[in-house]
Amino acid sequence: MERVVGTVVRGLRAPIINKGDNIADIVVDSVLKASEVEGFSINDKDVVTVTESVVARAQGNYASIDAIAKDVSAKFGDDTVGVIFPILSRNRFA
Repeated sequence: MERVVGTVVRGLRAPIINKGDNIADIVVDSVLKASEVEGFSINDKDVVTVTESVVARAQGNYASIDAIAKDVSAKFGDDTVGVIFPILSRNRFA
């Protein structure tokens, strides 16, 4: 059979991940639900990935705004620091 489609990428919606959540269960449930609802099959050699921010969130391994402010203050003291368009996604900050 001739291959006519290359790599296919899908971004799946999952519940908000909290510290201590079982990522394996959430990923499996999310992939299976998406497969069922969207009508795609999961095949041998398919690859499923999870963003590092989701893993960090489940581990409780992320920086709070207070920790970042303290670090910036220690590095720059009273100097003026400008932040342009910070990434404040739900998975990166407390």
